[in-house]
Amino acid sequence: MSFLGRLFGIYSPQERVERARAFLAKGEANEARLEVLDVQGPEAEAVLAQALAEMVRLNVVEARARFSAGDEEGGQEHLEMARQFGATADQLKDVRREARELREEARQAALAKAQQAEVVVPEGDDPLWSLPPGDPRVRFAMLIEAYPAPLRERLGALGRDFAAAVLLLEDGQAGPAFEALSAFVEAEPAARFERARAALALGQLPRAASDLAAFGEQFGHQRIGAMHTGVTLAQLQAQLGRPQEALALCDQVLARGADLSVAATRAHLLHATGQLEAAERATSEVLRAAPKDLGLYRLLGQVRLARGNRLGAMQALEAGLNTNNCSNPTKCGFTPPDVPSLRLLARLYLEDRLDPQRAREVVAMLQGMVQQPTWEDGYVAALAARNDGDLSVTEMVTALRSALRPGDPRLALVDAQFAPALTG
Repeated sequence: MSFLGRLFGIYSPQERVERARAFLAKGEANEARLEVLDVQGPEAEAVLAQALAEMVRLNVVEARARFSAGDEEGGQEHLEMARQFGATADQLKDVRREARELREEARQAALAKAQQAEVVVPEGDDPLWSLPPGDPRVRFAMLIEAYPAPLRERLGALGRDFAAAVLLLEDGQAGPAFEALSAFVEAEPAARFERARAALALGQLPRAASDLAAFGEQFGHQRIGAMHTGVTLAQLQAQLGRPQEALALCDQVLARGADLSVAATRAHLLHATGQLEAAERATSEVLRAAPKDLGLYRLLGQVRLARGNRLGAMQALEAGLNTNNCSNPTKCGFTPPDVPSLRLLARLYLEDRLDPQRAREVVAMLQGMVQQPTWEDGYVAALAARNDGDLSVTEMVTALRSALRPGDPRLALVDAQFAPALTG
């Protein structure tokens, strides 16, 4: 009835103040708040302040209870509600401090329990190799050997069940691994790294991003095996439609020390967000430190093309091809040309009708490397046919157009390149 009264104005302002006081007396603070939320006057404001203070108190109490029960998500939800109802920074800080203390106590208890249950009588100098045959910790120890030492120690202390959970992921059972790893996250926040890997394997990008963000906040983003947690998180944020957040993360990580993979990710993000001048500058800087990275040459070509510098784009792509030049390939190694770079370079030469001989060489390299031709390969072939005066270009263009849906921006590209040739 109170909702209908408020909605249709059945009660006068003074009656609503009195009703709110009655609600407060019965301990119904939220009803009291709603009753006077839009009522003007000092009496209403005083009652509203009382109701809000009570709502803050109730949510703070509930947040503490949730944190004590290990319900991290529920505790955070009630803290957020307390903040919305007007909790002070000190009130929120006190609860968060208590939550951290509870997490640490739980972690220490879990570690103590794991250590008590995992006592191994060593044979020889190394207890690891004294474990029973088939014990998952042996394989797990070899798996995390490349991890940073502090992380290795924290994860290694979680015992047999944690090792088995990680090995589930290694054996392709990402779903069971995610569930098993979740049991360790509250006791040991470092376990979020392994759970993030499981979420990635499941394609659950928001969950992976959340775990990596929490891991980075507590331990700092770092390289772990083949993964840099900051790079992976930035890539996930970009995929989830948060490129500016990803850029800010890269800047934060780089402020703590240079890292080529983070700097390269930042350059890609600058390109993706249309900050082309900054992207070209950033890509050039990273290339100076990583002159063999073919992907960076391609990125530099794409950025220059987006800036309208077609010749500069060609120069960047040619420079990428030239990274393989050496007097003795058996000593300096050989990296196959980057196929996307070849496609873009061939396209630029052919579209602009520049250096026909070099264009043929690039097209020949491309055709020799592509096993399953894409639409872009068909476009390059049609450009080459047009430039050579091949009459089959009409059929090739018809096939290119029929492969695209109405509104595809590539249709305008086809029209711009081939309409004059087909009508001339």
